[in-house]
Formats: sequence, structure tokens, C-alpha cells
Amino acid sequence: MIFTPYLASEEAETLDVAFRGSEDEVKPFADQWVSEGKGVLTNNGIDGGARIRPTAEELKTMSPDFDERWKTYYESKPDKPVMIVATMAAYVGLNPAVPRAKYFSVAYFSTHPVATGHIHITSGTDNYAPLDFAPNFLGSPADFATLRWGYKRVRELARRMKYFRGYLEIGHPQFPAGSAAATDKEKAPVPLDAPKIVYTKEDDATIDEYHRQTVETTWHSIGTCAMKPREQAGVVDSKLNVYGTQNLKVADCSITPGNVAANTYSTAIAIGEKAAVIIAEELGIEGVSPRPGNNYFSFLWLEL
Repeated sequence: MIFTPYLASEEAETLDVAFRGSEDEVKPFADQWVSEGKGVLTNNGIDGGARIRPTAEELKTMSPDFDERWKTYYESKPDKPVMIVATMAAYVGLNPAVPRAKYFSVAYFSTHPVATGHIHITSGTDNYAPLDFAPNFLGSPADFATLRWGYKRVRELARRMKYFRGYLEIGHPQFPAGSAAATDKEKAPVPLDAPKIVYTKEDDATIDEYHRQTVETTWHSIGTCAMKPREQAGVVDSKLNVYGTQNLKVADCSITPGNVAANTYSTAIAIGEKAAVIIAEELGIEGVSPRPGNNYFSFLWLEL
């Protein structure tokens, strides 16, 4: 995931003071929330979002790195998003050098990254042995292609928003001098039908380096005990049993075999409900059944 920051107009309502203000500045907001349940703190700043897929023309710019992923994972599933985009009414970066002002950010994150990390124990007797852990972010060229397209898409969205007043340049790729993609040129919204920014190969390399330096997790990491066949590096079977063990089950979001392209809360609830049914059946406990229509476990297994 990336949050790209933009300068906002003076009339824009943002949460920058609430997010970055001093204790004295934030206190009136907190007092209003406690006394009235109203005010700035009733809003998390995320006012809009979308699930998007590249157009045929955009797919050409992602080739060849994204070709196989598109054909095998997305092309035949028109309802499957490649990217999620969300707006945030504030600067949400961590750079203390960013001056106090009004900002908005546009986040973009891939729904199904290709690169997969791993985590393994290294000792069966030493609880403090260091883990073999590799998150493997950006371990696939397809993931670079996805994020590169995401940056370009959200920038076109942001520069057309009425509150846009330019770029917070420190939060964007540092494009070469003279590049058409340079972020020091626009200080006001462009028309909706304005031509899109044209990027060169050098610009694309700059965007890739930007992602190497700034990419972060979207906080919903899953799948470390994936429910897959063992020969596909699975850890548990469809009844939650850990391969190669007895009387050991896993029932949490670590069993998901792939990214669910959403907040994992509902997935966790579905797994918990189904786990209760499975365990009750094995123990001979009657009266435990899933909610009507809850076939999420079957979906996880069949999705493979």
C-alpha cells in the first residue's frame, strides 16, 4: 500500500489538525466528542473508495510483467479487483519535515500481490530461536507493474479533484528534471477531460524506486498456515487439521490460502463459525450449525 499526499485548498475540511496537532489543539475536538458525540473525531477521514481494474490501454503499459498474472488470475473474473483506491482527508505520512497545512491523500493497494513471504520456526525445543521470516514485499515484477499503474491512476484522479492545489513533492517520486511527470508544475485542478500525464521508461524506473522506498503492508497479512494441499505448501486441511500432527487444529486468518481483497474481519468471523461446526461434529455435540448460507470454507478450498 502507498499513501500519496496532495496539497488541499483552504476551504477543504481535513483532519490534519486532529492528526498532527498539539494536545491543546486536539482537546476541543475530544471534548466535543465526549460531550456531544459530534465533531471532527466522528470522521475517520476516509470519504470514498473504489475497487478498480486496468483498462485495455492500461494493460499495455503493464506488459510484459503483468501479462501472466492478468491472464491466469483476473481476465476471466471481471468482478475481481486488481487494486483498491481510497481517499483520506489528511496527510497520513510519518515525515516530521512536512509542514503543517491542509492535505489530502489517495491510497492505493494491490488486492492480490503475487509475491508471497514465509515464516517458519527454526527449532522444536528452543522457544527463543529466531524465526525464519521473509515478508518478500515486491518480490515479483508483476507487483511492481501493479503499483506503478496504481500510482498513475490515483494521480489522475487527484489532479481532477476540486480541492487539489498541487503535490506534496516529498511524498512523490522524484522525477528527472524536465520530465512531463514532474510534480512541480500543477497548482490547481485540471479539467476532467484533460490529457493524461505521459510517462517515459525513465519515469517508470523512478516510480519503481519510489515504491521500493515507501511501500508498506495494508495490515491484513494472512496465510501463514494456509489451507491448501500439502504438496502446495499447505499447513492445514479442510477440517483445520495440521498436516503431520494429531489433535492439532488452526482456526484463524492464518489458514486463508490467498488474499481476500478486503478487511479480514468478516473472514475471521466466518472461519470461527465454521470451526465451531467442525469441532462440534467431531466431538458429537449437537445443535451447532453455521449461519444460513455461510459456505465460506467451501469457497476457500474450491478457490484453489
